[in-house]
Amino acid sequence: MDLNDFKTYLAIGIVGLVVGILYLILQDDLSKTLTIFFIALYIIVSLRYILERRHYKKHKAILASTQFLLLPFSIVLMGNYISPLVYGLFTITIDISGGNTIQMFFNFVSLSLIIPVIILTFHFNNYYSRKWPAIAIRRKVKRRRSIPLIIHSVFIFTILLGFFINGQIDLVSLIFAIIFLIFIFRYFIFVRLIKSERRTVIMSSSSPSRQSTRARTSSTTSRRSSSQTSRSRQISSSTRTRTVQSASRAKRSSARIDSGIEITNRKKTKKPTKTIKTKTTVRDFFPNGKASKEEVKCIICFMDFEKKDTRKVILCPHCKYPAHEDEFRSWYQNSKFCARCNKPISASYVRNPKYRITTKIYIEKVIDKL
Repeated sequence: MDLNDFKTYLAIGIVGLVVGILYLILQDDLSKTLTIFFIALYIIVSLRYILERRHYKKHKAILASTQFLLLPFSIVLMGNYISPLVYGLFTITIDISGGNTIQMFFNFVSLSLIIPVIILTFHFNNYYSRKWPAIAIRRKVKRRRSIPLIIHSVFIFTILLGFFINGQIDLVSLIFAIIFLIFIFRYFIFVRLIKSERRTVIMSSSSPSRQSTRARTSSTTSRRSSSQTSRSRQISSSTRTRTVQSASRAKRSSARIDSGIEITNRKKTKKPTKTIKTKTTVRDFFPNGKASKEEVKCIICFMDFEKKDTRKVILCPHCKYPAHEDEFRSWYQNSKFCARCNKPISASYVRNPKYRITTKIYIEKVIDKL
């Protein structure tokens, strides 16, 4: 089973859909049919998450991408709405005035949501505590913390939507919403309160010291003004003597030089330096370290190279891993760092890349010889 192929995920989805529809036709039980759909989605999303995590971990890239938030959250969201329809282990019912009730469900579906909730809280904590310097949205680096905050708030709103409409919610999903609200208070509200208190303390401590510094500066300025006047008198007398001496030297030099001799200032001409041109060999196009054929893919779109492709390949100057030319240039417009090794790439290299080759030659000379 190839996890990098779209057909595997399509096959799992079709099998789950067919089994669920047949179970609905034969048994006429909607809750179990939705559970089958949930299991199929759980398998597809888990396999995709494992594949993406392996790739980013192999290349030592930051796991700060929206796909690492959307994949586990899709399980939590669907489980939140399917859990009330499935036969539960236990249900918590809270009576409210006016005959209204709130029901919280916990069953095998909500039990399976514990792992995605742990993954999401781990990712959120890493980002809000600034262990991740940025977040990638559609392979574009965003350094503002307000963007993922808005995305996560939309996540929580969609979870709580069913609770506000029907008064039903999954217990594990409710715990995840509470954890997210704690993150907002901890990393946004609480941090701002501490910063404001520090500013007030600094302002209050600096006010008595300002008066003493003003008195010191007034005394030092009076001393400096008296010393500057004496120095200016000495400088004016010394400049007068220097002008007299320079005038006398000029007269002596003009008397010695004949009128027929032309005086020219010869400028020293610099010898042209020889530029050494380095030739790139085929061996220079091989990736650094030990690399297999499966690893050598486009570092931007993660797809295999094909000989029919007319696009050219550009290599990173540091790790020598390949990327399609158009995707490499579009990536550089948003991030000045390599998508694999995270090292800076100069603008001159993008304009005139040293390691640039056609896709067909790269496959024949590099990939086929690995």
